[in-house]
Amino acid sequence: MNTSHAENAIAELRQTLGAQQVSTEERDIAEATSDTSPMRHSLTAIVRPQSEDDVGHIIAIANRFAIPVYPVSSGNNWGYGTSNPVRDGCILVDLSGMDQVLEFDAELGLVTLQPGVTQAKLGRYLEDNDLDFLIPVTGAGPSCSLIGNTLERGYGITPIADHFAAMTRVRAILADGSLYDSALSELGGKRIDRAFKYGIGPYVDGLFTQGNIGIVTSMTIALARRPEKVVGFFFGIPRDEGLEEAVRAVQRILRQTQGTTGSINLMNQRRVLAMMEPYPEGIPAGELIPDAQVTSMAKRNQVMTWTGAGAIYGNRDMIRAAKRIIRRELRGTAKRLMFFTPDMTYTISAASRFLPGRLGSFVGNIFATLDKTLALLAGRPSEIALPLCYWKSGTPPAAGRDFDPARDGTGLYWYSPLVPMVPEAAREYTSMVDSTCRQHGIEPLITLTSVSERCWDSTVPILFDPLNDEDSTRAKKCYRDLFENGRQLGYVPYRSHVETMDWYVSADSPFWRTTQKIKQALDPNGILAPGRYSP
Repeated sequence: MNTSHAENAIAELRQTLGAQQVSTEERDIAEATSDTSPMRHSLTAIVRPQSEDDVGHIIAIANRFAIPVYPVSSGNNWGYGTSNPVRDGCILVDLSGMDQVLEFDAELGLVTLQPGVTQAKLGRYLEDNDLDFLIPVTGAGPSCSLIGNTLERGYGITPIADHFAAMTRVRAILADGSLYDSALSELGGKRIDRAFKYGIGPYVDGLFTQGNIGIVTSMTIALARRPEKVVGFFFGIPRDEGLEEAVRAVQRILRQTQGTTGSINLMNQRRVLAMMEPYPEGIPAGELIPDAQVTSMAKRNQVMTWTGAGAIYGNRDMIRAAKRIIRRELRGTAKRLMFFTPDMTYTISAASRFLPGRLGSFVGNIFATLDKTLALLAGRPSEIALPLCYWKSGTPPAAGRDFDPARDGTGLYWYSPLVPMVPEAAREYTSMVDSTCRQHGIEPLITLTSVSERCWDSTVPILFDPLNDEDSTRAKKCYRDLFENGRQLGYVPYRSHVETMDWYVSADSPFWRTTQKIKQALDPNGILAPGRYSP
């Protein structure tokens, strides 16, 4: 990069946006590039726009001086690179200051918001305005951007689990500096533009997801209305041989309860235990918790080989009908099928402190976990999944402080492939993950989350100590082998860590050649997020 060009660009950014919106301080850059892996990519500066006009100025200056820029929403993309760009030398465009809910159509259940609006901020907005809708929550937690997750085509667990499917409209500044908006809006159909996803003419909005042709400045998403009742259900599969039949049962449930049941999770024993107990002391680096010790932990917490979890949404009659179906389809496959409402788990969790000794501790631990899980299933932001990041490394935050796995020194890569909802595929995939992780001394923590009745999104956290070079090397090799072994079997991740984009793209591929032609047409100077899902 031309140093004088960078200096001139930074000077012009300060003059245009205000000095307080631009930083080259080492401390700020170190904080912005902290990650849950040893990777740190260099930044030229950090710029914090407050409006769409600011974004336009940033793009214009970047083009004039040929300086690459890399936008982030909240920047909390833990396990996938956090705020790091794909390549060194970018100006980080931190959009977290653009955090307004611009419009809410309560009649149609549509919210238009900016990139800095987090799960928690939307939750406060809905509460303050007495709006009865579910927040499209994810396990990433309250401080994470809704637009950021959607642009990665992320998934949640409420009735509208596919967050890209909920996206109905995008407004953006393209990499060449021009404004992008929908044809329906331009024709005067502002309200229908927000209500109808596909507009008219070629569908272009999708190019902004997992892409690098523009900076999204606002988005409209559809929200699910808060139902009369939310009931969580949990069940156990006592033997590993029951996995295939559990997959069949989940598929039958999803087919028969569409619109009533959200995503259903299947979690292996070690994954559930990682939510319930601290990582045992005395386990040598590079070794797993012994199977006998896992069995003891499972017995203590009454955790079976596989655990299923999901939620039902609807009125009393819908809940009753869905319960009948779930009971029928799991009969003979699952043990200890239980249904809970958020009020039930909260009451039992609170009452457990009056129980004596170990019993009170045991009941309190289980129902505190269930209470937080049900809050998430009920569309309320929760940090229930974040302590997992700290299981093997890092310093958990003090009471009252937000979880931040990158800031707190945890080690995490997310391996997140798509798996057909076919019993044989589930067996083949989970066996591959288990053997690959064991080979590298990484705990095999497996979740299968239904995206539809046809497909699972699996999430496998690769946990390690980033301060231990050998452990970090093991984790990275495990990540690579999971990718390669899974790819050979047909299981490919739906999103990438910034450090592994080149595993997915190829300049010789017809698909990537097509996207590159679009990129070159809209970003002739190559200034926007170079390397992000592109050759």
